[in-house]
Amino acid sequence: GYWFRTDESGSLTNASGVGNDVASERPMVRKFIVDSFKYWASEYNFDGFRIDLMGLMDIQTINEVSAELKKIDPTIIIIGEGWDMGTHPAEIRATQKNISKLNNVAVFNDQIRDGLKGSVFNPADPGWATGKLTSRSDVVVGIVGNTQYSDSFLAKWSALAPGQSVNYVESHDNMTLADKITSSVKGVTPAGVIQLSHFASSVALLSQGVPFIHAGQEFLRSKGGDENSYKSSDEVNSLKWSTKSKYVSTTKYFQGLIALRKAHPAFRMSTTAQIKANLKFIPTTNEVIAYTIKGAAVKDSAKTILVIHNPNPGTATLTLPTKSKWSVLVKGALAGTKTIETLNTKTITIQGQSTMVLKQ
Repeated sequence: GYWFRTDESGSLTNASGVGNDVASERPMVRKFIVDSFKYWASEYNFDGFRIDLMGLMDIQTINEVSAELKKIDPTIIIIGEGWDMGTHPAEIRATQKNISKLNNVAVFNDQIRDGLKGSVFNPADPGWATGKLTSRSDVVVGIVGNTQYSDSFLAKWSALAPGQSVNYVESHDNMTLADKITSSVKGVTPAGVIQLSHFASSVALLSQGVPFIHAGQEFLRSKGGDENSYKSSDEVNSLKWSTKSKYVSTTKYFQGLIALRKAHPAFRMSTTAQIKANLKFIPTTNEVIAYTIKGAAVKDSAKTILVIHNPNPGTATLTLPTKSKWSVLVKGALAGTKTIETLNTKTITIQGQSTMVLKQ
């Protein structure tokens, strides 16, 4: 029929995996889609949209949706799954690889996701934050929002601006982060799950781009290892609020990271040019990732911010060019905008599998 795509034999295509694919490129289908978004935004005051399997739709339709929504409310957020899985021509698909053709739309960044915690298609596969240090390059690319920061970076897709990259380690699809850690890190203890959840989440939350947190991630949500819970029971999918009381420190850690990000524009640069000019990676050993951000250049209250991610089980040291005074904002299980301690040193020691943030 008119509304769905068909193959050469006239059968419905099924790139979606649910039986059919909407033919968004057809004029009246496109109009129906655009009008629906306009109605939701104007009548229900929705201020954000996540488009499931956005790659099945065409670029023109998504851009028309974006343009109409921005007329209603310029602050509306539009994010989508840019997976390349459609049957329509590749050059018109609203995918990661075509992100440069999409206006004011962000896509989920599976490169930093899998880089941090391992492949979502292999429960036993760890990531850089959980023991597979060879995934470092995927994490570095995500830290700069998959922008065209350097020709030496192995980006699987490139964003024109960091705001096109949704950085995350957990969503409703696949295992929760806590379950993934349990399944991929041999012999991990409950305390280890907490620590690695802090670590992996902190990298995504402090990266340039759009941070994304799954409901309950901040208190170690578990689905009992269920990696495809769309048809599972409420017992599996419900939020266990008692868990929040159990993991108060983890919730506070997330709150601290969010407050830190909101307080410092240096974590929220809006252009690739700003990132290239102000974010500089520091040479390290043992697969540690460290970088500085020039805060003053982006109207931050901090002159310089130093971020260090140590994926090793043991401590790591970072030697700076000169001895200087730093205020520590993130260390171990603590995070926020208040100074935890003050250092006046040339050599900084970072706890194992943790993030440290300092400012001047």
